[in-house]
Amino acid sequence: MLKDTPEIKAERVTETLTVYQQKGVFSFGTDAMLLADYVSEQTATASAQKLCDLCSGTGILSLVLCDRFPNLTADAVEINPDAARLSEKSAAESGLAARFTAHTADIKQIRTLFASESFDFVVCNPPYMRADSGKHCDHPMINLARHEIACSVYDAFAAAFYLLRTGGLAYFVYRTDRLSSLMDAAKKNRFEIKDMRFFALRPQSDAMDLVVCKAKKEAAEGMKVSFSRLGT
Repeated sequence: MLKDTPEIKAERVTETLTVYQQKGVFSFGTDAMLLADYVSEQTATASAQKLCDLCSGTGILSLVLCDRFPNLTADAVEINPDAARLSEKSAAESGLAARFTAHTADIKQIRTLFASESFDFVVCNPPYMRADSGKHCDHPMINLARHEIACSVYDAFAAAFYLLRTGGLAYFVYRTDRLSSLMDAAKKNRFEIKDMRFFALRPQSDAMDLVVCKAKKEAAEGMKVSFSRLGT
């Protein structure tokens, strides 16, 4: 049982959703909320029933989507047991426990958790940085969330391929400076990116910092691209 301590704080995301965060556990940010909003806009989301959230952290993506769509159930897969327990606490606090399940597991072992082709769609906010790049911090699990130490975007697409039927959709958020890796990972795992939206996080900047995308399993080529600047 996860106990309330001064290091655990509750963040009210909506009137009905509370998400718990903890010192030493990677906190959700703008990228997760951008992806949640993007997925919510998709016409297929309203009729979907089963979601798998890969690299789920404290569960923000799947919790927000379950909060918005009352027919949706979610399985969240996260390697950090403390993050997984926080997501369970958030689900219970927010009245979502019956529709949300957290699994402490490595996404590379996804075949041991679920049957193939058993989800309507997948969401993922994977580690963005290579294992040997960027500054590492004193919390090993935060390093796992930021850096490709335990998994990569290639592993995430491989897991999504197993979880989805042909034509199934996977939604990702990623950094634009690693766009080539995102697109290569999709191709090598037999996905086609059908829609891509770039975001500039600074109102006066022309540089695009983040990208969200919709990838379709075993689909034909053909992509729509759009751009957005936050704060305008």
